[in-house]
Amino acid sequence: MLRCLLAVLCAGAEGAAPLDDEKKPVPLYTNEDLRRMAPYRDETGVNSTPAAAPAVAPTPAKSRARGEDYWRREADRLRDRLRPLRERAADLRFTLEERRRQPGVRPYSDPRIVAGERRLRALDERIREAESRLEDRARREGALPGWLR
Repeated sequence: MLRCLLAVLCAGAEGAAPLDDEKKPVPLYTNEDLRRMAPYRDETGVNSTPAAAPAVAPTPAKSRARGEDYWRREADRLRDRLRPLRERAADLRFTLEERRRQPGVRPYSDPRIVAGERRLRALDERIREAESRLEDRARREGALPGWLR
């Protein structure tokens, strides 16, 4: 029963013939068959050569290979450049929290808080963008991710 069901499913058509216990004969190729087909061997493209060899361009990672020391120095330089931005962002966060705690201030609609949050988002975006540029440059030039930490 299962064999008949499989035969119908595999055939994909109505009225498929049930599977027979007889298997189809497997083609047997001999050396004589290979000798007979040898004159047609070049028609398959086995001996063809390309019209022009592809130009091999050096990859940026190989042409400007820089080591771990270089990338660690670059990451340190970036951290030093971003330190004032991070400190400004931390000060701004502190100021915003203090303003929110003051009595009579609406913590999410106060104009000073809204303006401060806008400045904070801009600072955070500048920091993320600078870090992303370094990571992208390092990745393109083949630096390992651990070298930037």
